[in-house]
Amino acid sequence: MSELIKIMPSDKPQRFTPVEGERTAELMSRFTKLNAEEKETVLSEAVKILSHCINPIDTIGSITNIAVGYVQSGKTMSFTTLSALAVDNGFRVIIYLAGVKNNLLRQTTNRLTKDLLNNGANSRYYKQYENPTFQNHAQEIQSALLLTRLKPTILITVLKHSRHIDDLSRIFQNRQVKQALGNNGVLIIDDEADQASLNTYARRNSKNTDDWDDPNLSSTYSSIVKLKDVLSNHSYIQYTATPQGPLLINIMDLLSPKYHTVLTPGRKYTGGKTFFIDNPDLILAIPPEQVYHSKNNDLTECPESLIDALQIYLIGVAVVVHIEEREKFLSMMIHADSKNDASRKFRAWVSRLKDTWSRRLDLPDGDPSKTELINQFRKNYDEAIRRVSTKHSFNAIIELMPDTIRDSHIDLVIQNSDAINWNNASSHILVGAEMLNRGFTIENLAVTYMPRYSIGKSTADTIQQRCRFFGYKLNYLDVCRVYLPLESAEEYRDYVQHEEIMRQWLLEKDTLEDVAQVLILDERLNATRKNILSVDVVQSKLNGWRQLNALHNIEENKQLVDAFLTDKTFINYQDFGTDDRRHRYMKADVQEVIQFLKAFKLPNLPDALRKSATIQYLRYLVKERVITYVYMIQMAYKVPYRTRSLDIDKMKIGNIFSGHSPSGAEVYPGDQGIKFEDSLCIQIHKLQFDNSQTKNLPPVIPEYLNRTCYTFGIYYPEQFAVSYIANEDKI
Repeated sequence: MSELIKIMPSDKPQRFTPVEGERTAELMSRFTKLNAEEKETVLSEAVKILSHCINPIDTIGSITNIAVGYVQSGKTMSFTTLSALAVDNGFRVIIYLAGVKNNLLRQTTNRLTKDLLNNGANSRYYKQYENPTFQNHAQEIQSALLLTRLKPTILITVLKHSRHIDDLSRIFQNRQVKQALGNNGVLIIDDEADQASLNTYARRNSKNTDDWDDPNLSSTYSSIVKLKDVLSNHSYIQYTATPQGPLLINIMDLLSPKYHTVLTPGRKYTGGKTFFIDNPDLILAIPPEQVYHSKNNDLTECPESLIDALQIYLIGVAVVVHIEEREKFLSMMIHADSKNDASRKFRAWVSRLKDTWSRRLDLPDGDPSKTELINQFRKNYDEAIRRVSTKHSFNAIIELMPDTIRDSHIDLVIQNSDAINWNNASSHILVGAEMLNRGFTIENLAVTYMPRYSIGKSTADTIQQRCRFFGYKLNYLDVCRVYLPLESAEEYRDYVQHEEIMRQWLLEKDTLEDVAQVLILDERLNATRKNILSVDVVQSKLNGWRQLNALHNIEENKQLVDAFLTDKTFINYQDFGTDDRRHRYMKADVQEVIQFLKAFKLPNLPDALRKSATIQYLRYLVKERVITYVYMIQMAYKVPYRTRSLDIDKMKIGNIFSGHSPSGAEVYPGDQGIKFEDSLCIQIHKLQFDNSQTKNLPPVIPEYLNRTCYTFGIYYPEQFAVSYIANEDKI
């Protein structure tokens, strides 16, 4: 082998062009549920992800990138395709950080066995290990890496826990294993990358100014950093549906991504937009008095809304599974609280209802108890079949109900619970706590009952990860229902709007390093857990008047503004009698304004943040067809400039807005009264600095004395107000 090794700086990785080989083609041929267009999309996105990775052949270097999908949208299919493509292009090891719970680890291992190993048919091309240890597997992995004919790829699934990841690091630290691997590529796929991987001590470290050399690291994060350090050539790919955490962490963090890929869901995907925007009638409100909370509302009897949800679900099973045979089974999820005791309580209620209903339906016709139960089902019949195309009679459905109930398995899904055998029943009712949260796939989920709410401000990425009811449900969407507290439903609608804006923003950019990390988000929600953010997250509201402080790139900005104002047709605002109160305005196309703002230089943090948020929000308003123009107002256009004070220490211009005052027969409303309410308004102010009339400020330093500059005042009307957040280090 040649001694020449390519050294790849991690900040400027050399791109390579992945090729589709035998393993990728064989895998794609087995994705029979996808049409040709969907296959092409999955493959092209995998190619894009891999093309941003470090060249796997004898290279030294590392990079971290991110792939962003929707919840339950097929991210696993994406990374199994990426894995096959990586094998075809020379990666010898693929490591999967497969969640924080054993059921998620097993779920990923099984999926790789099915997709890549084809249940053993492809075993000569792959060697698979789950939570390998140094004692039991180091020698095996070394031997596999030394195979020269087929050169199998090592697939390693590991629990996202420091002990297991440290075991893996020990294996690759071993001299023999290290020599066998050489500088060949390792691909690390971090599933649910926003969970556990990030440093939960980051915020604490940022507050500690005395100990920069020995920062605190959370155990899982520390173990991941050690693993990365052991591997001379690796690419770390974060997969997540909630990227707020990875996108907002400090740019210097080892897990801060450089490149991103937005994953496209398949044509039958039903996500947040489907439920909360396009089909809001699928969301049913749980009455406030029936919303469970272990301290504030610890229910003592089964709530009526749960009884209704269960009956509507069973009617749906009778229609979709037994009558129309569209699916082999359906499932229902009940997620009441994070505590296992609550899950046991709800499971007991459901189990009691199942047994009681089964006995009552076996009673002779005309029995009062049976009649009462049938009438209760009849009450829920209209809602259950409201969207079903073929209106099967109630009698036909109720005849099937005894068997439908008997063939419904109730599973308590908590720590150490058994795996679910989806094929042994036509109906599965899952009751659980955190095990039913992030990453857990509930097959054929039709009805969700989630009487859970948070006290205080919810975290956007956390509530979104509870959406197990998203997925590929188009075939039975007509019987899907989601029961939520009204407040939770509103939070989800807010999040869906935020998610769509964020995805559009990511789609427009190629690299994250060139983008101000701005996430538009309703003020009721936090973006992510604050402990993973190493600097303060700015949260403010685009509402009312704000001024910018354009004290850098003065000449460049002056040329830009003068060119913008040239040859424009303005309309004079109301005349207030003096030249410094004569203003004019125009309605400028939003896209032209966006380009103008992008070109205007604002390197200081607060103004750069506000400019970025304004640009992102203008794009959103245009996309939603809310506005088509922005008011550009040239202030005091009859005078060469207006004089303002300048605080050099804070690098901040004094109040740029002239105040309210009489002016002959007219009363001047002040600069902040020069505005319109039907769109955003940007006032262009031309200023010169003079502190001679200001008591508390020193004279203007020569750099700024007698210089004129342009700066802006921006007005956000109340009807367009929106919250934004951003990481200060990303501006």
